[in-house]
Amino acid sequence: MTKKSSEILKSIARKLIVVAIVAVVVVIYLELSVTDASNKPAYDSKIDTSKYTEATEKLEGTLDDHRLVAKNDSYELYLKDETLSIKIKDLKTGEVMDSTIAEPQGSVNDKWKGYMQSGVVLTLIKGVDDSIQADLVNSEVDIKVTDLVNGFKADVDFTEYRISFTMYVTLEDNDVCVVIPDDTLDEYGKTNGEGSIYVVGTIQLYPFMGATHLGDEAGYMFIPDGSGALITLEDKEGKYSDGYSKMIYGTDAGFADNTTTTFLWDEIDMINKAENILAPIYGMVHTDRGMGYLAIIDEGDVRASIEADPNGVNIEYNRIYTKFIFNQIYTEYTSQDSTGSYKRYETNRTHMDISMRFRFVSGDSADYAGLAVAYREYLLDNGLVKADLDTSYNTRIDFLGTERENWLTSTTAVTMTTIDNIREIYDELKDANVTDIVTVYKGWQDGGVQNIPVTDYEADSEIGGTKELTKLVDELKGSDINFNLYQEAVKINPGESNTTFNIIKMNNKRVYEETVYMDVYQTFNFVTPERSATILKSVIEQYTDDGIENIAIAGMSNNLFSYYYSTVYYSRQETADVYEESIANASEYMNIMLEQPFAYLWKYTDAFLDMPLTSSNYMYESAQVPFLAIALKGVVPMYSDYVNFEANKKEFFLKLVETGTYPSFYITYEDSAALINTNSADVYSSKYSIYKQEIINYANELSALSAKVEDAVIIDHEYAQEDVAVVTYDNGVKVYVNYTEEAVTVDGITIDGMSYKVGDGNE
Repeated sequence: MTKKSSEILKSIARKLIVVAIVAVVVVIYLELSVTDASNKPAYDSKIDTSKYTEATEKLEGTLDDHRLVAKNDSYELYLKDETLSIKIKDLKTGEVMDSTIAEPQGSVNDKWKGYMQSGVVLTLIKGVDDSIQADLVNSEVDIKVTDLVNGFKADVDFTEYRISFTMYVTLEDNDVCVVIPDDTLDEYGKTNGEGSIYVVGTIQLYPFMGATHLGDEAGYMFIPDGSGALITLEDKEGKYSDGYSKMIYGTDAGFADNTTTTFLWDEIDMINKAENILAPIYGMVHTDRGMGYLAIIDEGDVRASIEADPNGVNIEYNRIYTKFIFNQIYTEYTSQDSTGSYKRYETNRTHMDISMRFRFVSGDSADYAGLAVAYREYLLDNGLVKADLDTSYNTRIDFLGTERENWLTSTTAVTMTTIDNIREIYDELKDANVTDIVTVYKGWQDGGVQNIPVTDYEADSEIGGTKELTKLVDELKGSDINFNLYQEAVKINPGESNTTFNIIKMNNKRVYEETVYMDVYQTFNFVTPERSATILKSVIEQYTDDGIENIAIAGMSNNLFSYYYSTVYYSRQETADVYEESIANASEYMNIMLEQPFAYLWKYTDAFLDMPLTSSNYMYESAQVPFLAIALKGVVPMYSDYVNFEANKKEFFLKLVETGTYPSFYITYEDSAALINTNSADVYSSKYSIYKQEIINYANELSALSAKVEDAVIIDHEYAQEDVAVVTYDNGVKVYVNYTEEAVTVDGITIDGMSYKVGDGNE
């Protein structure tokens, strides 16, 4: 062998060794980063079935063809064993609400009759082309009912489809609670996930509770669309072909379809995004009978939808209900260009308890305000919001630090608000007696606002650097300014970060991409929940070491998804569990504000950022109502979306007055024109010098109003006239808001057009 040959062989050997080492490192990394499916913990049921005690004797009493199974001082619960239909009787008024339709009106086939007369209805999947309705009327089913001390237990076995479960229904104070523990749901005919056997797609519990025919009864359905909206029970005369159908806590990115045809010039989105459902609730009110309920989903909310159909959508009935989703069909692609594909359903169903309650309201409380008050009581009684939060007035002034724009072959910084600029702004506002301020500083991190997720406490040198930011934070301690660093922990920018590992894939095994149609960065990915938790834990350790006490968390607060990672499927419930644990741990070390948080995280937040003040304004909505604000005012401080991006600022200001929500401004020291070639091009007006006086005016007027309201909660809200709202607080203060152009008089008080007045219980 020649010397040259020997050197070549040695070179090849060295390269092979390097490759082998890299391969080993990658394998170790993946093993550390991914939980193997076989090691995933089993679902831990949250339902304590030991609390259900079997009755020693049956109660006496009947109502129509239902028998009495539970009663208390306010309500009686009646049951029809064959179909699990229930009736709830209000003992104060004598009114009764039905959960089913005994004698359906209009043109109704046997399938619809079975649906309308059953207490529980399932959608079953067989393969991808065969799904059916399983109900308690048309299906072969064996039901064994056991009376409990305050309700009943039903062992339900769909023998025809080899699916069984146990359902508990109990009367607890004003609530009718319905529960199916996960460990009782048995698809005992299923074999290795093969499509030859039926599996559970969805379960609906009492989907016709309070349903009404055409315009036979006065009232409305409440839907949790944004701030809240009502759909009246009047005869719709067949005007609508579709109703309201939304996932609780937003769309699941794991099943997202990223294709769209609603873009102008392939760049401008022509469709406004619909408001998310932030809370797992809906309601029905029969105003003429003074009876209604608020449905609250206790468990299973992370994979459930709210469905509301006004009459004329399929049938002549107004109905509202929830679908608990255990399995769904999706498209799997066999080619990169999407030319090859096939449909399939999930290999393993979601494991979750399903539990919901119908909280009944009566008399004067049977309206949307009464439902909101009932929800507040539920949140407080169950520790689902923090107790004793400071809800006093603050003006929210957020700052944008740096952005990036394209420059030759890379990007360059666009500096908008430095640390010294912030000091200057605070000093000017202090001179104008505006000192009660909440701030979220965005784009403070090295690389600017698009360099996400934030993984280190390292401030961009363009704003002054880390030492100067730490100095500002120290200066503000003990002042009336609550200064928070913005923490995005879910999205990752592939233009700035390595996305080889730790990003999620959808159920069709494709990497999830969020397209934003901007000049510099067009797409973003999502990191796995475990990675988000690791990042948040790491940065909090760095923050606390440097004396940082306040952060505002985004991403984890308002995203939920199922996903695939390294061949392992993770459910939306597992994502929620990781996020909740991570934020709960963070709240032990930091003061936390959450950006438009989902309800299961409210108990960890010190403030609600970006409170929606409107709904999506669907055609079938008859009115928008500030349901969330009624429930949370005086309990959790609420801050609006940014004032400077509102087209009708006068109306928006009145919305703040009506809801008790505090204003928010997104401010830059430099002119927003500098952002035109960045991903923040939509920040079209933000310069401080333009908004200084508006900030002062808002602070002066709204802080004066807040001083009168103090920490009171809202106990009533009504529209005395069309577009004239009356808000009543528990300290006697009343706020009258007139959205019309003409002066109106209510309770002897005259309110000028597009204005408001404050009164008290003696006026």
